[in-house]
Amino acid sequence: MEQALSHTQQHTLRLLQQYNTQQRFYGKSYPKIPFLFTHNARDFIVEELPLYPFSNSGEHRILKIRKKNLSTLQCVGLIAQALQLQIKAIGYAGLKDKNALTYQYISVPNKAFMANQAQVHAIPQIKIIESCLHENKIKIGHLRGNHFIIRLKKVMPQHFERIQEEAFAAQQYGFPNFFGYQRFGNFGDNYMQALQIKKPPNKQSTLQQLLISSLQSVYFNLWLEERLKISSIMHNFNLTDSIKALTSIYNITMDREIIEILHKAALPLTPLIGDVCMHYPHGKFFYFGEKQVASMQPQEITIKQILSHDIKRLHQGDISITGLLSGMGCHQTSHTDNTESKKQKKCHVKLAKDYALHIEEKFCHEIMAHGTRRYAWVYPHDLHIAYHQEHAHVDMSFTLPSGAYATSFLSYIKNGDVRIF
Repeated sequence: MEQALSHTQQHTLRLLQQYNTQQRFYGKSYPKIPFLFTHNARDFIVEELPLYPFSNSGEHRILKIRKKNLSTLQCVGLIAQALQLQIKAIGYAGLKDKNALTYQYISVPNKAFMANQAQVHAIPQIKIIESCLHENKIKIGHLRGNHFIIRLKKVMPQHFERIQEEAFAAQQYGFPNFFGYQRFGNFGDNYMQALQIKKPPNKQSTLQQLLISSLQSVYFNLWLEERLKISSIMHNFNLTDSIKALTSIYNITMDREIIEILHKAALPLTPLIGDVCMHYPHGKFFYFGEKQVASMQPQEITIKQILSHDIKRLHQGDISITGLLSGMGCHQTSHTDNTESKKQKKCHVKLAKDYALHIEEKFCHEIMAHGTRRYAWVYPHDLHIAYHQEHAHVDMSFTLPSGAYATSFLSYIKNGDVRIF
């Protein structure tokens, strides 16, 4: 029997119930670009890029597999059954789309594979492309990124020009790293079930872990939308009106000099003092506005120089703002540095400070997961686009970092949610 929700959970429930009914805000003012994306194995191909070269020696067999119309968990289940293993003995780096043609790497105990490889080769939806040995089991997140090949349909010539322009702009300036619809299940509401999960992460089933991650994803997406709305104010209003809007709507009262610097920077995602940034595409966390210029003595550095240094690195894509994936002990009740420090010791994840915390805490909730952080802004690369006017098709290929969704990239180009058919 479901337990009664607390007052806080009821408030959270109302917030979540609005999530599926509202149009996502992407921070762009142009009308939606019309095109059709058909999510199937012909028009959606994904290839996983491993994090490092495999050693070709060890107790684990690395299988590069091709699967069609099969989820990663279904694939792992079939392989485990064929090898007479428990599912937990199979390693994989990430979940790949079901309604697609996907290539990914799976690790299995080599002894079991050698004894039962004929049964694996007999699985009709799976084909082994390559195999080698390695010392370690593949773990979640052990991938450099994913390469996508996608076809868009019903694209008129004038709309192709807009698609091409927006795609290459995103390659240069990045795009918001929203979680894609795949994260939320067939009906888009997996996260609602996660409110009732009370077990700690190490006691949760695979399904419960997926539900919890879905809830983390919703809070992240809501936070990112809020930050894009703040950025939209900075882009579309003059300095004086931006200050008034930030004060009245968000109670952000930064010094005029700081807001002027951020306003002039015109970054697609406006940073706030206290944002947790991270070197891109991987590296250490640090706070925006506190980074010191290495060539200068600390007493010589002004806030303007610090901000200018960090803003330049954001423009160049050397660093990126990160958002929180809520977890145990992450809930904030105060903006003070003292409280922030105590909470960090409890939740074991770096939390925003100052004005960035003022926004982050609205989407920071106690849920049964290990909190972490995620890039809020990412960059596609190896982008290629071709238009086939006779068929009104656009063929795109590009690479995204680990955890980024191709459908979120398409939605940003479109300036509207990509409808799946």
